[in-house]
Amino acid sequence: MPRPKGSPNKITAEIKEKLSHVIMNAMSSIDIDSMTQNERLKLIQIGLTYVIPRLKHTEEKEEEPRQFQIEVITSRSQVLDKELDEAITG
Repeated sequence: MPRPKGSPNKITAEIKEKLSHVIMNAMSSIDIDSMTQNERLKLIQIGLTYVIPRLKHTEEKEEEPRQFQIEVITSRSQVLDKELDEAITG
């Protein structure tokens, strides 16, 4: 039987908690002062991927050109009222 919608996954939560403890223990045992500059930079590079969220790639979508027709009416007397109404209401 599947778990109800919105309820936490117990196995995932347990794994995350255990991994968190392992990582915290490993981080506390690392002597950063004894690391080379390259090792420190690599540690920062790896750590930042877990601290700062990655930006998602966004794509600009171009709108397709629309075709339309413009009819210029120079004088109302040139067009009957019915034709004018049809031109306005399209």
